Amino acid sequence: MGSDHLPPEPQKHREPWFAVRKDLDGTRSSALMTLSFVLPLLVWIVASYGPFWKALHEVQISAESPSVASVYVPGDRLAPEYFTPFQEAIRKDNAAVQTARDSGAPLEATARQNKKVVRQIFPLALAEGWVGKEDEANDDKLRTVWLKIASGESVPQKVVPSAENEKIIKANATLLAGAEWPTQALLKLVPQSRVSYDYPVYLVPPHKVFATAWADIKGKPEDAGAEEGTENKSDAKPLLVRYQESLRTISLGFLLAAVLAIPLGILAGTYSVFSRLLEPFTDFFRYMPAPTFGVVLMAIFGLEAAPKIMLVFIGTFPTALLVIANTTRQLDVSLLEAAQTLGANQKQLVTRVIIPGIMPTLYNDLRILIGCAWTWLVIAELLGFKSGLTEIIDTRGRRFQFEHVYPAILMIGLTGFFTDQFLGWLGRGLFPWAVRGHTPSARWFIRALTFLPGLAVAGIRKASAYAEKPTFPAVVPAEPASAAPEPSPLPAVTPTPRTTL
Repeated sequence: MGSDHLPPEPQKHREPWFAVRKDLDGTRSSALMTLSFVLPLLVWIVASYGPFWKALHEVQISAESPSVASVYVPGDRLAPEYFTPFQEAIRKDNAAVQTARDSGAPLEATARQNKKVVRQIFPLALAEGWVGKEDEANDDKLRTVWLKIASGESVPQKVVPSAENEKIIKANATLLAGAEWPTQALLKLVPQSRVSYDYPVYLVPPHKVFATAWADIKGKPEDAGAEEGTENKSDAKPLLVRYQESLRTISLGFLLAAVLAIPLGILAGTYSVFSRLLEPFTDFFRYMPAPTFGVVLMAIFGLEAAPKIMLVFIGTFPTALLVIANTTRQLDVSLLEAAQTLGANQKQLVTRVIIPGIMPTLYNDLRILIGCAWTWLVIAELLGFKSGLTEIIDTRGRRFQFEHVYPAILMIGLTGFFTDQFLGWLGRGLFPWAVRGHTPSARWFIRALTFLPGLAVAGIRKASAYAEKPTFPAVVPAEPASAAPEPSPLPAVTPTPRTTL
């Protein structure tokens, strides 16, 4: 048989991208989901690294001069037309000091003036971790660091002194090596900088955000700083410790709301009595802003974690009760009618029909309500003693340190997203009849999760069935059958004579 007679190969049907109420295949769905995250990241990258911003000098080592009216500190960003004259003014001061030394009549300076020169080394030493923030005015310790750098015992790696400043460090070391502070004027370190850009204060490049996030996760002691108005150094807490505090607050507040809202919502959606008793006031109460109860909650529960948990509860519970009641009412009435036809009583209607019937929708309602609970976290953690991720967002935000703020915000968003995705995947395994398509991975997970409990339940049922098995009595011999009575003879039938017409 020739090849001309072979049937044509069937062409694969490709679903269009834009089809009304049609689901995309797994590959397209995953690609679009990835793209939804990549696009905002690309916008952030382009906005941060695009050629839109002017190059600036971010001061790393600063100095003071009588000829410079402004005082600059490390971290300030200066345009080139300001930074270059700043350097030249310091070089001019150093030239006057050096000229006086060479002439044999060195300029005199007070100990306070020379200590201010030594403190120029503080930003460098802090970046290397040789000193802490509390050592900014520890002149003896900073002089020791200066001498170690001059001798080569300590080599800076993060803020490397320029060749010009290396000479100045060694020149001053001869005067600083004595037991007392020198009376001769010291040479000043020439201001150093690194390239920065005139971003808006709120636009922090991605690399700086991720680097700061990693440093906050490690929780370096040198990053610690006393918070305004408090004695504890709250900034010393690692980011993960704060994250655990926020998770505890949101979890306990949501669980408390769910434990109360689920049974009350089912009752309100099932019985009109509970609906009229609970829903009107709950509907009224949910329009009251939950933060307005903050002062009351602090008066009742104190200033620690309890008022924070209760604020999450107050913000979540009213909405949860009304949503669950509405979900219960939306159950198909024909299911209840069919159960009643089969003889179900009131208790069986609730336990065998209503609760199993609303479980998939109730599960999705709880997924949405978790997101509602997260929206109350930031407000809740401001009550009493600030704690958790909100402490970073509030404290650092007021200082315009957005490189610390954005990691905390991203952690909240990522936690909510991955929690929702996991619960959605888990729900497809728990309620496969409520979704289209097959989810074998979720089903296998559910089977593995419920395997041992299922064996235990089956064993209990088998044992209870064996215990309730009826015992039969011993076989009793049958009594001999009595003789059957003889049938009575039938009466004779007399034929009726025929009448011939």
